Amino acid sequence: MKWKTLQHNGILFPPAYEAHGIKIKIKGENVDLNLNQEEMAYQWAKKKDTPYAQDKVFQKNFTEDFAKTLPAKFKNISYQDIDFSHAYKIVDKEKDLREMMTKEEKKALALKRKELREKLVQKYGKAIMDGKEVDVANYMAEPPGIFIGRGDHPLRGRWKPRVTAKDVTLNLGKEAKVPEGNWGKIVHDNDSMWLAGWTDYLTEKRKYVWLADTAGLKQDRDKAKYEKAVKLSKEIEKIKERIVKDMKSKDPKISRIATVCYLIYRTAMRVGDEKDPDEADTVGATTLRKEHINITENTIEFDFLGKDSVRWQETVKAEGNDKQFQENLKKLIQNKKPKDEIFEDITSRHVNAYYSSIVSGLTAKVFRTYLATTMVKNYLKEHDNIKGKTPNEKLYHAKLANLEAAIMCNHKRTIPKTYEDALQKKRDTLKNIAKEQPWKKTMDALKKAEAMEAKTDAQKKNKAKKIKTLNEQIKKQKEKHSERAEKLQLQIDLSEKTKDYNLGTSLRNYIDPRIFKAWTNEVGVEWEKLYTAALQKKFLWVQNEKVLWSELAKN
Repeated sequence: MKWKTLQHNGILFPPAYEAHGIKIKIKGENVDLNLNQEEMAYQWAKKKDTPYAQDKVFQKNFTEDFAKTLPAKFKNISYQDIDFSHAYKIVDKEKDLREMMTKEEKKALALKRKELREKLVQKYGKAIMDGKEVDVANYMAEPPGIFIGRGDHPLRGRWKPRVTAKDVTLNLGKEAKVPEGNWGKIVHDNDSMWLAGWTDYLTEKRKYVWLADTAGLKQDRDKAKYEKAVKLSKEIEKIKERIVKDMKSKDPKISRIATVCYLIYRTAMRVGDEKDPDEADTVGATTLRKEHINITENTIEFDFLGKDSVRWQETVKAEGNDKQFQENLKKLIQNKKPKDEIFEDITSRHVNAYYSSIVSGLTAKVFRTYLATTMVKNYLKEHDNIKGKTPNEKLYHAKLANLEAAIMCNHKRTIPKTYEDALQKKRDTLKNIAKEQPWKKTMDALKKAEAMEAKTDAQKKNKAKKIKTLNEQIKKQKEKHSERAEKLQLQIDLSEKTKDYNLGTSLRNYIDPRIFKAWTNEVGVEWEKLYTAALQKKFLWVQNEKVLWSELAKN
């Protein structure tokens, strides 16, 4: 039981769409739009300057959903049949008005938004649990809009309708006052930490409003997740030995399960059959098909669409225990067609039961946490001789360690359309910094001071003091200039290396924050420089952990 009493004010719904008077033409015919149709057209117009608007699947999916709202005669229209030019003009005008705002107007608007946000936080961002006030994380329902998804998501471009109170289930204490609203259902599940939930119309996934990361219950659960990974690290040799042994089992089912488990251990691949129901062609370890692997003499090559339709490409060299793994895969794909699943009847249930038979409570999910943390720890162990380096260099290496984990977990990202421009601006700034000499004026002052005539002892003393002060200033200015150039150069280098990867996901969900805390303490750099303010709140529990890098580095 997580709590005894729970009171909150429900969730906030996005404001209703305000009509803009948008007109469209379909096959040259003027079509009057109701408020829902106009909102769809408006949202499409806001995407017009993005790569999504040029994506054929995105266009097709949106057009199909838009056509469903129109009269029957427009049932089979294509994207090219719709003229959104009036909607485009309205969106462009809004953009121009925003750009024409003065600094004072922008400041006043920002202040107004801040005041509104603070009022909403007081109403919806707080809950009372067991008599104590706790923060609520995401207290607003998702607004209606066009679904983006990650990678080549098959649902991209589909319309996500507005969530209403009747779609939402609230989780409250039995004695709690029910907030105003026509709620779908009220439950009293004191075994859970969610406050509200609804089913996403498109993905059929359950969405929740949770307690904030700062809540004691969330802190405890977060720490427990990393403790499971620590437990795994202590048992890893026993686990590996058992898997390798069972890969050779004469029982074909045990051999298949062990091979899947070795695959997860070796690559940090997701288990596979825990995915969105609409993502029919996304796979993982248990659902890999023959077409997704290519076995050469010395390698095993993987190429498939993983979670969120993000492409997973990896090559494993067949050395040591990987040889047995390779042999098993060869046998399993023998006589199979390209579309046949490699592991047939093996599911996440079999995988987790097998892991748990070796170490109680062990599941496939723990491996991603363990492997990401181990990847970071090993990188930092190889670079723990940087105590004499600058703070910028130390943080740079910490971020490269994070990148190693992101690559292993396949945390690919869509490259922002502003990426090249932003990078070029940094390169240009670096060139300008190289030309600068901020100490020049001080150097001129030093030359004057050195040329000053000093006859008396007092004058000589003042001259020497001034020269010393100016020399110190020049030294500091050169150091500051050098540090600025170094920081920007490392930012450019890091930006190029992390171009395709999102470092935030592994930092937030997979890397034990105690690793970075202990390492930053050891090398003398601020842990807070690696973690955003939000992540520092999520990992508040780390502040009370007494961990030494010398101890962690032994394992």
